[in-house]
Amino acid sequence: MVTEGNRPAVNVTLWPWLVYLVSLLTFIPTHAQAYQQKKPKPTRYSHGPDSMIDKAAPQGTIEEFTHLESKIFPGTQRRFYVYVPKQYDSSKPAALMVFQDGHAYVNRTGEYRAPVVMDNLIHMRQMPVTIGVFVDPGHKKDKLPEKPGWRPQPENRSFEYDTLSDDYVRFLLEEILPKVESKYKITKDPAGRAICGASSGGICAFTAAWEKPDQFSKVISHIGSFVNIRHGDTYPGIIRKTEKQPIRVYLQDGSNDLDNEHGNWPLANQQMAKALEHKDYDYKFEYGGGAHNGNHGGAVLPDAIRWIWRDYPGVDPLPKSLTANVQTDSWALDWWDDRHLEKLNEKKKMKKVEMIVIGDSITHHFETEGRKAWKQHFKPRHTLNLGFSGDRTENVLWRLRNGEVEGLSPKLITLMIGTNNTGHRTEPPEETAAGIKEILRELRARMPEAKILLLAIFPRDETPDGKMRKQNDAINAIIKDFADDQRIFFLDIGDKFLDDSGNLPKTIMPDALHPNADGYQIWVDAMMPVVDKLLQ
Repeated sequence: MVTEGNRPAVNVTLWPWLVYLVSLLTFIPTHAQAYQQKKPKPTRYSHGPDSMIDKAAPQGTIEEFTHLESKIFPGTQRRFYVYVPKQYDSSKPAALMVFQDGHAYVNRTGEYRAPVVMDNLIHMRQMPVTIGVFVDPGHKKDKLPEKPGWRPQPENRSFEYDTLSDDYVRFLLEEILPKVESKYKITKDPAGRAICGASSGGICAFTAAWEKPDQFSKVISHIGSFVNIRHGDTYPGIIRKTEKQPIRVYLQDGSNDLDNEHGNWPLANQQMAKALEHKDYDYKFEYGGGAHNGNHGGAVLPDAIRWIWRDYPGVDPLPKSLTANVQTDSWALDWWDDRHLEKLNEKKKMKKVEMIVIGDSITHHFETEGRKAWKQHFKPRHTLNLGFSGDRTENVLWRLRNGEVEGLSPKLITLMIGTNNTGHRTEPPEETAAGIKEILRELRARMPEAKILLLAIFPRDETPDGKMRKQNDAINAIIKDFADDQRIFFLDIGDKFLDDSGNLPKTIMPDALHPNADGYQIWVDAMMPVVDKLLQ
C-alpha cells in the first residue's frame, strides 16, 4: 500500500468498493433498529355482548368492606368487595370466585367487568350461582387511601402476590372468607371454588390453588408473572417434577407482554403451558397479541369463566358449535394461526373497510378460484376477506372475540358458515343454527351500525337425497328466521347452483362442495344486486 507521511494512502482501485460498502452500511439498520421496526403494535381487543349490561339479566349487588388488621400480613390495610348474584338463595351453598386486585375486576366499566360478566353468565346458566370476592392488595400506610386503585401503589402487593408460599391463601381462608361466610352460604367443595388474578395477581391465583387444591380447584391467570420477581420462574420445573394436582388452569398472555430484568412474560407463560401439558393437566392457554394490561384478558373473560365452570352441576353444557376455539385439526395447524395474524395486519393496513365477508373455505377461496370475481366485485368495495378454510361456527366465534373485527365500522357484513359443522361432525341442525345465531349476536354487539347479509349454506352432495345436503337444508330452514329485515337480512341462492333435477353439477362444484371459477361467478351474479342495495 502507498503511504503519505504517517497516513496510509487509499488505493484508487479500491475506492469504488469502499464507497459501495459505506452506502450499504448507511442503509442497513442496526439490530436494535431492526427489532424496533419489526416489533408489532399490541393487538387491541373489544368487549363482546357478554361483557355488556343486559337488561334481561338480573343484576347482582356489590358491597364494599375494609380489612384494617391482619395477622398474616401485619401492618397492612385493604378493601375488599363482595358480589352477590340476584339468584343467590341462602338455603343453598353458592359457588365462589376470588379475584386479586379486586378494584380492577369489580369495576363494571373497566377492562374485566367481572360483575357484568357474572350477571350475564349466571342468567344464561353458563356458570353456577357464584359469590364473587374481590380483594385488594395491602397498603402499609396509617390509613387507607381515600379511593381504591393503583395510586398510591399498595406497598405490600408484590410480597403478598409473588411469594411462592401458602401465606396468601391462608390469609384468604383465615381472615377474608370468614367475614364473607358470616353473611353468605358458600360451598366448601373445592370443585365449586375458583380464583383469578392478573400479572402478579395471576401467579398469586395459581399459587393459592397449588398450595391448597383442597380449597381452590379452578384458576384463571391473566398475563401471569411467572418470572423471577420472587422465583416465580421456577414453577414450570416444579410442575414437571411434582405429582399432578387436582386443579384446572386457564392461562392468558400476549406476544407484546413485558420483557425486562425479571424475565420474558410471553416465554414464561408458554413454559407454564408446556409444563401443564407435560403433566396432562386440564388447562387452556389463550395466547394473543396483547400487552401487559387487562385488554385481552378482559375481552375473553366470559369464555374463560365458561371454560372453567363448563361441567359444574347446574351449568348447561355448551355444544361445540358455541364453544369458541381455535382451529385444532391437524391439517390446519401450520397455517391457521398465521392467517389470523395476517388478517389482523391486513385490516390495519386497509385505509377503509366498507364490507367484510366471513366464512369458511368457500369464502377463503375468493383468494384463489374466485379471485377474478373478487377483483371485479369486492376489491372496489373495500372488502376484507375473513374466510378461513375448515372453519366451523366455534372458530368464527373465537376469531371475532380475538381481534379480527376490532376497530372496524363496515357498512355491510356477509356471513356464510356451517357446512363444516355438517361435514366434520354429526351434530343436530339446531346446534349449528345456535352457533350461527351466536355469531350474529357478536357481530351486532361489536359493529352495531353494520347491516348483515346472512347467506344460506350452499348445497353440497351431488343429489338432493345426500345426507349432508339434507343437513344443510335443515340448518337453513332454521336460520332464515334470524333475519329481521332491518339489520339482518337472509339470502338463499342455493338453487342457482343446481340443475333442473336438483343435482349439483361437477362443472360448477367439482367436489360437490367448493365452487370453481364459474361457480364463483354464479355466486356474485346472484348476490351483488342485494349487496349494492344494502350498501346504499
